[in-house]
Amino acid sequence: MKRIITIALSAILAVAVSAQPQTPVDKMWEEIAAILFGTRQDTKMKVNHGDGVIRYVQNGIVGKYFLCSTSCDGVTSSLQMTPEEAEAANARNSMRFDSIFSIVRHHLDSLMVISEESYHFESHAHGIDTITYSLCLKNSKDLVRKYKAEDGSMIYPDAAETVFFDFTTSLQPCGKHARGFGILGYNKNVYLPTRESFYFDKQSYLQTIMPFLKQKGIKSWNFLWKQSEDYDVDANWSQDFVSAVRMGSFGPKNAGQTIGTMYFIPREKTELADALFTAIDSATLHYTEIHPEQMFRYSYNTKESVMQYTEGSHLSDLFDGTTGKGNVSIQVLYGITPQGYYVVIADVENNFCIPKEWYALKSFVNGQKEYVKGAKIK
Repeated sequence: MKRIITIALSAILAVAVSAQPQTPVDKMWEEIAAILFGTRQDTKMKVNHGDGVIRYVQNGIVGKYFLCSTSCDGVTSSLQMTPEEAEAANARNSMRFDSIFSIVRHHLDSLMVISEESYHFESHAHGIDTITYSLCLKNSKDLVRKYKAEDGSMIYPDAAETVFFDFTTSLQPCGKHARGFGILGYNKNVYLPTRESFYFDKQSYLQTIMPFLKQKGIKSWNFLWKQSEDYDVDANWSQDFVSAVRMGSFGPKNAGQTIGTMYFIPREKTELADALFTAIDSATLHYTEIHPEQMFRYSYNTKESVMQYTEGSHLSDLFDGTTGKGNVSIQVLYGITPQGYYVVIADVENNFCIPKEWYALKSFVNGQKEYVKGAKIK
């Protein structure tokens, strides 16, 4: 059986690696990462929302922030820097920010030349900066359909490939230093031949990944995370939860139930954890390639994101598939703590709220906790 699994994994890896998407903005993010000490700020996803379209989405934040000192017009800095220290840091950051925006402009200006249609606007006055790019790289129809958003940027709803950058700054309370926030994004739409989507086939998918989770050295336990509608998630957020995917106006405000299995590998078995993460990731991506019509959301590079953490606990989603009506889905997540590595496979209904001690809980119901026997709590 071990040999069969190994051979199957090799075939899956060959398909999955070739399916890794290279986008027109990858080079830009690589150059930005070089300035930010090698850290990529973007995320990539592959999504079928249920409308017969596969969407490849790549988004990331581009920020700009200058520090206030302890004597900055009466504004107290949480960093408690002297004016000299703050201005020295701001000078270094200014050079870094200028380099990042030069990279963005260079690449987007180059892409504008090959775009079917593009829009670019900038305004710089009184310490306030606005930069907007909207690029239709490839249209899905003969005629480019477009409309103008409230901020003046152009939207291309039918386009097969688009790139956008929206950035703006505002002054901090001192009136001297600025802070800015922007999103750089890429979208590619692939229309399925039948333009049909179907609910995710959980059982078929699980058959492809469960053999990897039955290896020697992997411990598992079942868990339940649940909150009723009268349990105020917002009021208990700081003490109980680490993250959540909330329904908003599309479902109940608080109610949610997550039932699943936690798979655990001790920290000293990093090689096993790395192989397991890779196997499940590759099998999952391969499944989306052969079943693009099913409703799902897959996140690229989840393993790399999780494995970089050396302290504390972290849980990141690899995949979710919509399994039926009523806000129900299957979720697959990777996690890490000082104790070890985790794979979470769970059925979720309505609000998906993750407790702070997710790695040690057998049960969490409206704030009441039951721990896994022998679990280490920080």
